[in-house]
Amino acid sequence: MYRNHEHYPDPTAGRALGSLRRKENQLNTGKQFEADWKSSMPKDAWCYRLKDSAATYYGGNENLSFSIDNICDFDVYRYPMHHYFELKTIETPSIPLEKILGRFDQERQKYHKLKHITDMAHAASFKGQTAHVVINYRGKVNRTFAVPASAVLEYMSTQTRKSIPWQWAALNGIEVEQHLLRVHWRYDVEGLLRVLEGGSTE
Repeated sequence: MYRNHEHYPDPTAGRALGSLRRKENQLNTGKQFEADWKSSMPKDAWCYRLKDSAATYYGGNENLSFSIDNICDFDVYRYPMHHYFELKTIETPSIPLEKILGRFDQERQKYHKLKHITDMAHAASFKGQTAHVVINYRGKVNRTFAVPASAVLEYMSTQTRKSIPWQWAALNGIEVEQHLLRVHWRYDVEGLLRVLEGGSTE
């Protein structure tokens, strides 16, 4: 229980602080996943982390006029192919579509970041390019899958569920093997790139 300067219980402030801490923990978890993903890149792959939108740093304000609007988190090139990766991590066995596609606008009847995934899918339609949403299901599932951006769009338009269960990701994506070091995770990005480049999974 949070207490004010006179040492009286203040449940309102306590709830607000608790909410801020939860958001901070979620942000830190996402950033750590991104850092571990980048550290897992093979040495012969060029990897660039696109800069975050200004909205990330200003309370999630999506209307900032100077907000950068990137289509994904990572731009990766390894001869002869170019890859786009959007990374998402979730504690539950199913990831809400809003966590991938952004807030749903009831007035416009569309997701705020739908264009990002649409642009990724369009980029993947060109020879030599791929685009995937990499979903890290933590908790009891503890598995990671690279799902084509086009498959995410198809799911959104054909399914009534507002979240993607890990079983669907397993059927429609490529599993990325992972192992825990002392604190951080390492992901078999080399193996994923090899599959995307048309090679063997062995």
